[in-house]
Amino acid sequence: MEEGTAVSSSTWRTSVWWQSILFSLGFFLALSEVIVRLAQGTGAVDAIWPHAVRSLEWTVVLRSSTEQTLILFMAVPVLGYVVNRWKSEHERERGINEVLMTLLGLISGLIAIHFVMDVFYLKGAFLMLPMFYAWIFLWLLLLRGGMPRLRSTASEGIAPGRVIHLMGVFLAAWMLMPGVPALVGFAPSPPDAPTIGYGSTPGPYETMRYSEPYTMPSDVAAIQGDREDDVLFSVHVTLPIIPEGTPVETLPLGILLHGFGYPDLDAYTYWIDHLAAKGMAVALLQYPSDLRPEGYESFEATDVEGTSDFLQHEYRNTAIRAAIDHLDTMVLGENRSAITEDTLGNITIDPTSLWVGGHSLGGAYTFITLDEVLTKGWGSRALVVALESPASRPMGESMQPDLSNLPADTMVQVAVTEDDMSVGVCPGAFHQQMFNALPDERNQLIEVHSDLYGFPRLVASHYVQTNPAYDRLADWGFYRRIDAQADFLVAHGRNDTFTADWAFQYMTEEETLTNMGKWSDGTPVLPLSVYSDGINTEARFSACT
Repeated sequence: MEEGTAVSSSTWRTSVWWQSILFSLGFFLALSEVIVRLAQGTGAVDAIWPHAVRSLEWTVVLRSSTEQTLILFMAVPVLGYVVNRWKSEHERERGINEVLMTLLGLISGLIAIHFVMDVFYLKGAFLMLPMFYAWIFLWLLLLRGGMPRLRSTASEGIAPGRVIHLMGVFLAAWMLMPGVPALVGFAPSPPDAPTIGYGSTPGPYETMRYSEPYTMPSDVAAIQGDREDDVLFSVHVTLPIIPEGTPVETLPLGILLHGFGYPDLDAYTYWIDHLAAKGMAVALLQYPSDLRPEGYESFEATDVEGTSDFLQHEYRNTAIRAAIDHLDTMVLGENRSAITEDTLGNITIDPTSLWVGGHSLGGAYTFITLDEVLTKGWGSRALVVALESPASRPMGESMQPDLSNLPADTMVQVAVTEDDMSVGVCPGAFHQQMFNALPDERNQLIEVHSDLYGFPRLVASHYVQTNPAYDRLADWGFYRRIDAQADFLVAHGRNDTFTADWAFQYMTEEETLTNMGKWSDGTPVLPLSVYSDGINTEARFSACT
């Protein structure tokens, strides 16, 4: 009886069902974090976001050094050889095979997540990470099932397991092939970041940063969810450190709003520093994303011509205005904060020279900022509006700014990205229409294009402007514009017409604005596209209407 039980157990542990269970265990282990976050009520994008960030970090590591990556790839077969020797000499070969099958499921889960992200976000940007996954997957297949073959002898039938094994090997080979030219150094590399001028290292000033929480309005606090319990909603101010003796009396003010569900200062510090280091006081205003007003779960929002009527808009509107009021007390007037006073001394912040902008939903809520501050006289001398990958703006009357009296020195740049899988290009195209009273050269709709010619691939995703997605596309397609915007505004604040004109020409002349540098073999990177009236004149935006 005991012997029969042992045979039965042995048969079960080698059965297809048991191997399938082990594979599934590994597969769902790879997806466990996403599954848990979905079960907690997190949206699909937010559920996969932590994995996406880690994938990005791994990709940055893998593509940072070809030599380092080659060593890592070579280490996999060496480790495979060691495991195979140990397996052949070990009495518990079956247990090792079970571990290998679980690892096959784990790596398959990671590959599945990658394919999902590639379709909805990455758009082919990552080569090294899927190649590394495929390399590990291939060696796990060889360790578990040996060399691929349909049958060992002519008399042996074709086993389903061997067919699956062979298909897995082909899948691994298919995933490996696109990355080989990059790994061996044949693929052209992107242009280096600019070393001088716009888009280079932030400057000329060093910067310092401090934060103060603001009081969340009671009606907003009453409907906040628990997903942002760890966030102390604050106004984060970054100031340039102006050396003593520098003939600077005033600084322009900048107000930046983050994207939906992304109240993370660390995701926007590069952007902020490029503005502040030019000589501007910059504030990032945090507003709540997780709001749950009555009826929000069953409410079906309308999205029309770049506007939407989500119930949460009005509450975020209230929060943003409260944050602006707190910013006023932090940096303006005689009673400004002690940190501002100690840092700036006799230098004042002059909001009549104003930069306002934001990313994603923050870009849409820039219209709330304008509605609040233009009535205060802010931005009355010179104004820059920068909407980056903006979402649909609120359609409520109380959130519509009066844009009829913008100063002559106004510059609007609405930037959309070709492979924006989050909000698309249409909201930005509609937002441009809000400023159609301005001359064409002062009201630009800019499209950043993807260029997959070399390696690393340059993919114009929704997150180009954030720190985690920083790459050469951001250097050329984003930070050069940000530096020019800052220079334009700072120069106007100092009555420096020469620098102001230089920055304006840089932002309006096609040769300087649209140039994106060249790949290492001399091929130009796809230039930016600039539209003066995108919705009404460009076929690119015909589907928006």
